[in-house]
Amino acid sequence: MTFKRRVLAAVLAAGVLAVGATPAHAIPPPPPGGDLLIVFSYYSGEQVIGQRWFGCGQPPGEWGVLEGPSKVFFTPC
Repeated sequence: MTFKRRVLAAVLAAGVLAVGATPAHAIPPPPPGGDLLIVFSYYSGEQVIGQRWFGCGQPPGEWGVLEGPSKVFFTPC
């Protein structure tokens, strides 16, 4: 019985290490310096179907469909 537990523990530990080694899909950091307008653009294929933005001391805004694959753009004010 203890042999099975040791094997299970080894398999679980290997799985945790493998999952921890995968790259994270995070938002890239903005370029240094200055105030920026941060824009999230949402796509259907190659067509932009919506956007959400904030920054530059202006109120945030959005339009269209805010679901699906997106890209982040950092635009100087």
